Amino acid sequence: MANNPVPPRRVVVGNGEDGKSKVVFDSRNPHQHERGGGSTIFFNEIWTFDNCPVDLSDHHDGGDRAMSHSPPPDGAHFRVIQSYKENTDTIQQGAADDHFATMNVTGLSEKMESDRHWNMHRTRTVDYGVVTEGERIHVLPDDDFVMETGDVIVQLGHFHSWDSTRGANNMLFVMIGGDAYNDTNGGGDD
Repeated sequence: MANNPVPPRRVVVGNGEDGKSKVVFDSRNPHQHERGGGSTIFFNEIWTFDNCPVDLSDHHDGGDRAMSHSPPPDGAHFRVIQSYKENTDTIQQGAADDHFATMNVTGLSEKMESDRHWNMHRTRTVDYGVVTEGERIHVLPDDDFVMETGDVIVQLGHFHSWDSTRGANNMLFVMIGGDAYNDTNGGGDD
């Protein structure tokens, strides 16, 4: 198992009671979670909100909540994923699946058994992802492709997983709750 990576610095700025801008939080992100099951993936939960529009006067820590793989159905979350190249021989599938189930707080995440990758899943969300360091392989049920530093992906509720080509890598994700899947190609029905 890899050592936890150093979380990114998280600065949250809002408005004080006097109406002036103020720093609300400034520290290494305190909300880092392991993916579990022997994985080398770490989720840094930066900020989550439950509904949109967001109440901008509420300055409670939006990252301070139970780890949830997906955002609230009517909300969104922002996370930074830090990972190392994985050795699939060290993945404990049962423990990884159990941990995934505990992270499925909102019920928007769904696993799929796959011979291609141990973590094939989908979320009923629109996801905007940016590779900020390294390379990541986007694994699909029948194919895959490499994404490099600076590449951007928009995910529309499809089955997928991620893998690392080498060393450490980072991605930023904004995940927004979605409605229904397009399951004309034989996926599940939600």
